[in-house]
Amino acid sequence: MLIKVAGELFNERAFDAVTTEMIGARAGVTGPALYRHFPSKQALLIAVLEDPLNELLVHARKTAAEVTDPRKALEEMIDYHVKRTLQNVPSTLVFLKNEHNVPEDERHRMRRMMRLYAEEWSGLVTRLRPDLSDAQTRVLTHAVFSMINAVPQFNSGLDPDIVATTIRTAAINALLVPADAI
Repeated sequence: MLIKVAGELFNERAFDAVTTEMIGARAGVTGPALYRHFPSKQALLIAVLEDPLNELLVHARKTAAEVTDPRKALEEMIDYHVKRTLQNVPSTLVFLKNEHNVPEDERHRMRRMMRLYAEEWSGLVTRLRPDLSDAQTRVLTHAVFSMINAVPQFNSGLDPDIVATTIRTAAINALLVPADAI
């Protein structure tokens, strides 16, 4: 709960503008109670960023290894990413807004996790779209991430199932439908 609440606040206001009291108030605990779980506000920011990235990467690796059909594997990764995005503020948005507050070694480690995650997707897209260059595959993959991660910015009041289905379809089409087929 603390990680989710902190992520929302760090996305809304940015790290420097968020106090432990604000996080505690929204989470229903006192600000100082946060220090029972995290040694500092910065440690909480790192958890906000790291936990979802790790979950996405672990899921992508497991899916790529276990699902033999590359299209089904890619669809599973898309579904999982969309579901996680609808449940939580995407860590990449929080990271981009608050990157300067993350220690350099942690920042490099998180960027590496993001890169490894993108490589899992790109590997599947390459198998499904051999007509694309490596650069095109990377651009499409990151464009789809941006589209999915933007969902919380416009999702207010919309039926989550309709949003998930619409974003899923758009992601699959962006990655798999050749431009000359449109």
